[in-house]
Amino acid sequence: MAKLYSAHRVLVEEVRRAFQAALRDIGLEHEVLVERAPGGRGDLTVNFYRILRDANEAVKVAAEAANRAKSSLKFVRRIDVKGGFVNLYIDPGSYGPLVWSAVKEMGENYGYNPHPSPMRVLIEHTSANPVHPLHVGHLRNCVIGDALARLLMARGHRVETHFYVDDVGLQVAYAAYGYEKARGLKRRMKPDHYVGLIYSVVYTVVNVQELDKRRKSAISPEERARIDRELADWLWTAKELMEKDEELFTRISEAVKAEEDPVARIYEINRAYERREEWAVKLVREVTELCITGFKQTLNRLGVRFDYWDWESEVTVWNGLTDEVLRLLKTTGYVRTSEGALIFDAQSLAADNGVRAELGIPRSFAVMPLTLVRSDGTTLYATRDIAYSIWKFRRGVDRVINVIAVQQALVQVQVRLALYALGFLREARNLVHYSYEMVSLPGAKMSGRRGRYITADELIDEAIKRAGQELVKRGLELEAGREVAERVGIGAVKYAMLSVSPSKPLTFSWDKVLDFERNSGPFIQYAYVRARSILRRASGLKPELREGALGEEERRLLFLVGYFPELVAEAADRLKVELLPHYLNELALAFNKYYDEVPVIKAKPREKAEARLALVEMVATTLENGMRLMGVEAPHWM
Repeated sequence: MAKLYSAHRVLVEEVRRAFQAALRDIGLEHEVLVERAPGGRGDLTVNFYRILRDANEAVKVAAEAANRAKSSLKFVRRIDVKGGFVNLYIDPGSYGPLVWSAVKEMGENYGYNPHPSPMRVLIEHTSANPVHPLHVGHLRNCVIGDALARLLMARGHRVETHFYVDDVGLQVAYAAYGYEKARGLKRRMKPDHYVGLIYSVVYTVVNVQELDKRRKSAISPEERARIDRELADWLWTAKELMEKDEELFTRISEAVKAEEDPVARIYEINRAYERREEWAVKLVREVTELCITGFKQTLNRLGVRFDYWDWESEVTVWNGLTDEVLRLLKTTGYVRTSEGALIFDAQSLAADNGVRAELGIPRSFAVMPLTLVRSDGTTLYATRDIAYSIWKFRRGVDRVINVIAVQQALVQVQVRLALYALGFLREARNLVHYSYEMVSLPGAKMSGRRGRYITADELIDEAIKRAGQELVKRGLELEAGREVAERVGIGAVKYAMLSVSPSKPLTFSWDKVLDFERNSGPFIQYAYVRARSILRRASGLKPELREGALGEEERRLLFLVGYFPELVAEAADRLKVELLPHYLNELALAFNKYYDEVPVIKAKPREKAEARLALVEMVATTLENGMRLMGVEAPHWM
């Protein structure tokens, strides 16, 4: 016997068939679309204005079809016809046992809703440069990517998650240069924070030195004034960094001054690492692995795991794949040399509207040329991204999803156009840039090069502290509830990151993030704890749901519980992670209203109490499973 994944699908199919048959009886052949009804207009709706072009005919046919279909609808109690809209209200008495069967059968997997054509999907997310700690922007990337992977797995897809370690490039070379100069210093700080401080100090000191050279050679007063302003800004940054760690700053500053040409040395580290020279490999790997150790500590707190850590050097450079890509691109007719640099004329390929249409690139999107190789012979990260994309698809996956900030939209389009030019048409079509906007905290300005950022660790610590303070106000003893505070604090951050559409900027407000009364992680968690509390207190009662035991007061809550697997399917198919927190908020609101208005344990007769207890258990299971899909842990009490 086939598993019952979704009671809602059975309900919708019953309605669709009944109205399809009714239309045939009238002499019409049309596909019937059954949708969730807008608020206050029932549970499901059939829009006959969409089926029939003539409005008058739609009104007439809607009434007749509803009249013919009603006798075939086991799970529908009431039908309202409003013009060309047929609004349907479920029958909790008959639909309840069906939902109960689905929830009981699936248990902790309730919500799993397999796609008829499952795919192999590779998701790359977080992928922060290993030169500073994860900051709040990376945190949004990480939370979105993790939830996306969980949702796609709940849809039956085979998903593998990857972290791309950008160990090639000038940023890492700067960090490696500073790490070499600071060797021997011991610091009791998280390793990624230490690497981030080194990187910021090196970049600042080198920049100050270079600006000072330019100032001395400046001819016009205007140019000198402009350099003076820029230099003053960087000197202020230097002061801030010195205050953080004077010994480290002094060590690196003196080393840079003693170096004849520190910039040349940094570029040499970069070139030598690309050439896989032993000394450079040892140096760069030591500093990047140190930083990644810190990343993993943060990710572990968040409950985020990766299946693979892909080192850029290994998967794109040392294996010759980037060289192969460059060789093949030169044969496409879209590559030229300019002042010693190698350029891919992506804009020429994008001038073909057919190509734009095939790859889903809007006509209004401005495509620019892409520099593949600098004049000094080193490759840029976008060039290596082309090779990395090919490497990903060679793993046998059907789709690759890159969770990358919206600021990288142009590069992602250029990469897809390069794949297209190389003849990787399937790959170009199935490479998805899952973009997200930035996170802002009121009063905070961030710059990794200047060492100014709110780290993910700081945000997590602050969330846990504030959650603990709020829980103490509510009567929780903090010493006994540290685990609860951690789950609530981290859950609050994750919910906040997911509840705003990734396409919209996120302004992080603690008042909203830790609002226990509405639309927040703690609000969902509290509804779950409340449901579990009812179940614990129901001694002597067993959750059981028989035909006809539930009534109108349970209708909305029952419908929402039954809808959960379809919500999971929609969120996964449309790649819309924000649908999940919105749904859980709606379910929590409905449950709290039900809790306030309807007795559960004290309901009479006993059959009614057991049925309502079964509904509460279904709500608890759905909330817990929904939170798990967001990567949020459910507290046992609050």
